[in-house]
Amino acid sequence: MLDTNGSDWPGTLLVQTYLIFYTNNECGHTLGFSHCSSFKSRIHNFNSVTDVDPSLNPSFAASLKKICPVKNAKNAGVPMDPSSTSFDNKYYKLIFQKKVLFSSDKALLDLPKTRNLAAKFAGSKYAFTNAFVNSMIKMSSITGGQEVRKNCRVVN
Repeated sequence: MLDTNGSDWPGTLLVQTYLIFYTNNECGHTLGFSHCSSFKSRIHNFNSVTDVDPSLNPSFAASLKKICPVKNAKNAGVPMDPSSTSFDNKYYKLIFQKKVLFSSDKALLDLPKTRNLAAKFAGSKYAFTNAFVNSMIKMSSITGGQEVRKNCRVVN
């Protein structure tokens, strides 16, 4: 497990930072909604070779493309996971099924350290819930120059 009590937090690797953020600062993508604009680069014009990010589950990508066409409605989007009205570990299971919206979600599988932690949470709702509770306790001590953002993309 990543050390969240010392100098490794928030870590030097972006992937570690994401995993720590998802598991130690908030529910991550366990709850919530995302507009198409936040993940459209994975389902339209991914690169010069392929239109869709090959790391996405093909049927999942197809369903996203139906909801989010190239020229989509401004407020179109999807829940971050199908169980978005309940607090559970489904998000971590979706990572391994290649059914996650953001490339940062997929990146959790790129390193053995983060992959193992994601697997632990996918396999045990208790382990995820326990880590989340401990992270909330840790977050309660954030002071001086740090913040909990209301919108992940904007400084409060």
